[in-house]
Amino acid sequence: MALRDDALNVLQELEAKGRIRSRRTFTGPMRQALELDGRHVHNFSANDYLGLAGDPRLAAAVSETIAHAGTGAGSSRLIMGPQAHEQLEVALGRWLRAPRVQLFNSGYAANVGVLSTLAGRGSCVFSDELNHASIIDGCRLSRANVVVYRHGDLEDLRAKLARDSSERRLVVSETLFSMDGDVADVVGLAQVAREADAALVLDEAHAVGVIGPGGRGVAAEHGVTPDVLVGTLGKAFGSFGAFVAAEEVVIRWLWNRARSLVYSTGLPALMSGAGLRALEIIEGPEGDSLRAQVRANLTRFSQAFGQDVESHIVPWLVGDDAEAVRVSERVLTRGVFVQAIRPPTVAEGSARLRIAIGTHPPEAMDALIAALQAEQAPVGPRLG
Repeated sequence: MALRDDALNVLQELEAKGRIRSRRTFTGPMRQALELDGRHVHNFSANDYLGLAGDPRLAAAVSETIAHAGTGAGSSRLIMGPQAHEQLEVALGRWLRAPRVQLFNSGYAANVGVLSTLAGRGSCVFSDELNHASIIDGCRLSRANVVVYRHGDLEDLRAKLARDSSERRLVVSETLFSMDGDVADVVGLAQVAREADAALVLDEAHAVGVIGPGGRGVAAEHGVTPDVLVGTLGKAFGSFGAFVAAEEVVIRWLWNRARSLVYSTGLPALMSGAGLRALEIIEGPEGDSLRAQVRANLTRFSQAFGQDVESHIVPWLVGDDAEAVRVSERVLTRGVFVQAIRPPTVAEGSARLRIAIGTHPPEAMDALIAALQAEQAPVGPRLG
């Protein structure tokens, strides 16, 4: 059968390049220490930065929501939706100081929905070259002209905007880049977009909950209000789903035209129950304490290797794909799970371990540092 042969050829090619992917399974709740494929490990691969995914308070909120709202949404939000979703949208809007918030089923669905709706034929989207795949796919589906600017290079962005005469223009960037852990110059992006009369779309997926006042993200930390802000509930919030914050008229546009929202069954109410409980924690004093713990762990990691790290996402560069997998496996034998990341997720020749440092306890940080020091090159740590 041709399809089977094609599948085998693709898999053999991936295997030859050291890029074949396999599944790993954990038992019990998602935690910063868990049972992975039958082995107890410290988990530095998940995006559960504040350790809320396994928090019993979120589980209790889910149980309470199921008791009165059931397990399924039953339809697209465009037809009808549970009250819990509206409650979470209102709460997120208050927290973010945003006029209106719309839930989406995932961060991927949010970015695809936003970009394919707000851009279109005759529009132009200016996208950072290291933006997430969901942004790239949203740009493609928009059918707009897409201009990729050099990573974090505001002058390149400004020059490319100056050469464009499209009627509608959007600048889109992650605020905290998911594979490199560097933080975008959101003040500069806002200024360049404003000068060019372009809309600014910021993806705060890896920042909300962890960075900024009350965990409101990089934009809030720098006093920037983008035209559209995208965030997720599946990372620091320890739940699932995503949200888009914007002006009322923009949210109504998305409500009527975003295909990833209109043509998909909505999230079950239980996810909003968990999201509401997580938000209570994140925006309160406990959230401040959790963020302080993350910062303390970053300081400790930086001191151990004599290099500053910019955020809670730390790339440990290896280069070769197969070697990155071997390093990950060796680190795993020392009781630490840090996933190897290879192309096409990252650029050719930049395979790495992606270290997600959260509210891990001291013994987990000890294990991580010891495991990486055992891999350290003679010339020093290979931090990105």
